[in-house]
Amino acid sequence: MKNGVLWCGLCVVALLGLGAGGLTARADVTFVHEVQAEDLFTGKKELTVTTAYRPDGMYMDQKRRYTGSWMRLLFGGVREDRRTVLISLTGRDIREIDWGRDKCRIFPLDRLKDPGWIRSLEKPREDYQPLMADRYEVRPPQLTVAADDVQETIGNYRCRHVSVHLRQDTYDRLREAHSITEVHQDLWLSNDVPGTAESLSVQEGLGDLLGLEKERLGPLSFLLSYWSGPLDPIAADLKRVQGYPVKSSVRVMAHYIPKEGESKKVSRIVNEETSILKEAVASFDPSLYQVPSHFITVRVP
Repeated sequence: MKNGVLWCGLCVVALLGLGAGGLTARADVTFVHEVQAEDLFTGKKELTVTTAYRPDGMYMDQKRRYTGSWMRLLFGGVREDRRTVLISLTGRDIREIDWGRDKCRIFPLDRLKDPGWIRSLEKPREDYQPLMADRYEVRPPQLTVAADDVQETIGNYRCRHVSVHLRQDTYDRLREAHSITEVHQDLWLSNDVPGTAESLSVQEGLGDLLGLEKERLGPLSFLLSYWSGPLDPIAADLKRVQGYPVKSSVRVMAHYIPKEGESKKVSRIVNEETSILKEAVASFDPSLYQVPSHFITVRVP
């Protein structure tokens, strides 16, 4: 899994898929998703993700409850936290409200156009990069999209099922071993959710601003965060993923195949999560996104 160095910035790409519906300048739209997740590091957790769209930008409030056994043992009970992100298209900035630390961080939206700036936050060793390039060979990723005829009613929406699979292979020349990451996503998509049609113009506008393809801001945003190259080779496949993700299920698997071959293969589930749309309303609750006056504000240049 990718680390969370710039949680508020990466949520533009990784979390807008939870609320791929949008709005025109004439309306406010709010979507509430309930998420069940489990990952290798923090165990099971429950999330409520509220995503709102207004003429001046996009808003996301994420409340998390860590219910995994070792997290309960570590904290003496179920740990809860909250993160809120405000993406201002008029102010051209992103504000991350860290409720646990009484802090608000402000990032310039234009900075997300510069991959070098994002990588600089991780401060990699300069002398380490050539060694990595010499040792590891990143093979071309493989992506497949399968749209079947299975129809299902989820909530009040008639949905169609689409399955997407991404495979990445990194070869270790020194050990003659393969490290493989597989991301599988099942989506139940509907064209009946209010705001679906309007979301296309929102995604295109933000994509133009950031220099990103609109597909990276849609239902496959999380999966495509693993695809580092241009989307042109898979453009035809991505066109088959149309509609609002009323339900989405993602699994990330890591495989290690040593020199000895498949018989010695080691596999592990890195992350699993399922998101279901619980509510879609034509309104906006500003209280969710207000920064308390006593919070410290930090501007990241």
